Amino acid sequence: MNYGQVKNQVLQLLNQYTVAGTPVAPSYNNQADYLNRIPALVNDAVQEIATTTRKIQEVLTLDYDPSAEEHDTWDEFGDRIRFVLPDDFYQFKTGDTFVVTDDGVTLHTGRFQIEGKKYLLIPKKELEDGRTYTITYYRYPRLLGNDPADEDELDNEPETHYAVPFYAAAFLVIHDDAFLFSAFYNKYEDKLAKMGPGVSAELRSVADSFGFSRGSVYDT
Repeated sequence: MNYGQVKNQVLQLLNQYTVAGTPVAPSYNNQADYLNRIPALVNDAVQEIATTTRKIQEVLTLDYDPSAEEHDTWDEFGDRIRFVLPDDFYQFKTGDTFVVTDDGVTLHTGRFQIEGKKYLLIPKKELEDGRTYTITYYRYPRLLGNDPADEDELDNEPETHYAVPFYAAAFLVIHDDAFLFSAFYNKYEDKLAKMGPGVSAELRSVADSFGFSRGSVYDT
């Protein structure tokens, strides 16, 4: 959904879209005020959805080449390599961090450390011998500018966009009509509740810490 579609739906919810079938002019009544406030409210909703109910995943393969003369994405930090996290980094998705060894074997790993939201520290030995380190993280959404074009697309999955107009409409009427505010905001929260991720199971290999592959731990 693009901004123009969201804007039109907000105006329709407020009964400010047309009069006798003719689009309402910006100079009529409070139309221009509504139009000026909609982009910031849309951004508020998009940001809230992307950091709560429907987070946006990104996969990042860390670029580590110790032979490179110049590099601006990592530096040496004792026995670890400190990578600069992307500007849109919000938080890690736990469990989806992999090391691919030089012989092509993919291993789950958790051997890293977060320093604020700016750096990721990984033991240097994890990155030696041609290993590739891949992480999955949640990112902040791309927001609209102050004067968005109607063609500008909203970030996140399409189903999240249909909740945004109800959020914007609610806060446009918050000072004028408590009933409408409650109706719009309740509908927004209802849509958020229905778009949460479902329950699922994942199967993953783990390290054989107890030596079961070599026989019973009770064998002597």
